[in-house]
Amino acid sequence: MKSPRWFDKYDRLAYGAIGLAAFLVVWWYVVASGFVSDLYLATPQDTAKAFAEGLVDGTLRSEIWPSVRRGLIGFAIALVVGIALGVVVGSVPLFQKLAEPVLLFFRNLSLLALLPVFVVFLGIGEESKVAIVVWACFWPIFITTVGAVGGVERILLNAARTLGAGRTYIFIRVVLPAAIPSIFPGIRLAASNTFTALVAAELVGGAQGLGIYINNAALRYQTPQMYAGILTLGLIGIITNAVMTAVEWRVTAWQRGLTNK
Repeated sequence: MKSPRWFDKYDRLAYGAIGLAAFLVVWWYVVASGFVSDLYLATPQDTAKAFAEGLVDGTLRSEIWPSVRRGLIGFAIALVVGIALGVVVGSVPLFQKLAEPVLLFFRNLSLLALLPVFVVFLGIGEESKVAIVVWACFWPIFITTVGAVGGVERILLNAARTLGAGRTYIFIRVVLPAAIPSIFPGIRLAASNTFTALVAAELVGGAQGLGIYINNAALRYQTPQMYAGILTLGLIGIITNAVMTAVEWRVTAWQRGLTNK
């Protein structure tokens, strides 16, 4: 039996809604059946209630902006520095060879192992929290930029040189446009790393932030509030991914129709 035309058009949305509904039912049943105590896992309705109340009375709402501000600052710094250094290293084969062992080491180094280092050098204030976000976001951007710039097809560069283009023109009009689509996966990965790293940073200490809110709720056994904070982080992540997808769609619009992307 052939599915309706409207379902073919919105199948991803429909299946996503079904999957989400199934997840919520299973979540509710696990708690309601007593399989997991509500002391450790709040029901979906209690979580939603705590989320709404936290936004209305300000206890949760006041924690969102400090975290978002730190995340935006750290991500912006990592974006600028990561792309700038990635372009320099990716453009010079010698730099790529020199940087390879360093990249191999730091890309596999756990962020949690470095938290004490940031605290020792920068304390538990804003500087250490932003620095941790910068570190977590820098490496995906830097590594993908190096690979993207270094992987530009030589036929494009040779064609530009044959037509008399100079180095500056080739870099601005050939290398960067060809590399940008390959850089964006690293940027999106860095954006997803932002709040993961930020929560870890906020757990170190501080007065405000979603990580602190979640930790304080856990220490007080305020389980619905704890999961409301986690829900907030998830929603921020979804919004961030949507924004980055829209930006990527806009910036790489020129390649649609030229490639299979």
